[in-house]
Amino acid sequence: MRTPTGDEVEIKHVKELANGGARFDITADDGRKWRVDITRTGSIDLVTTWRDGVLEDLDEPDWMTDVIARLQRAA
Repeated sequence: MRTPTGDEVEIKHVKELANGGARFDITADDGRKWRVDITRTGSIDLVTTWRDGVLEDLDEPDWMTDVIARLQRAA
């Protein structure tokens, strides 16, 4: 998927959550990766982040809200 800023991201569904939400891995082409939980209400909970396979504290990118909105529309 291409983000509004032109970044390419890969989205992988990890699992359904007990509360009705879902967990996804979102990987950018620059090596950053976010594991996020999307709740039933649409809020985003950041679970963990990596850079090039190493745990790292990454900020949520500006395009994340747009990517999550697209996932919700596709569901």
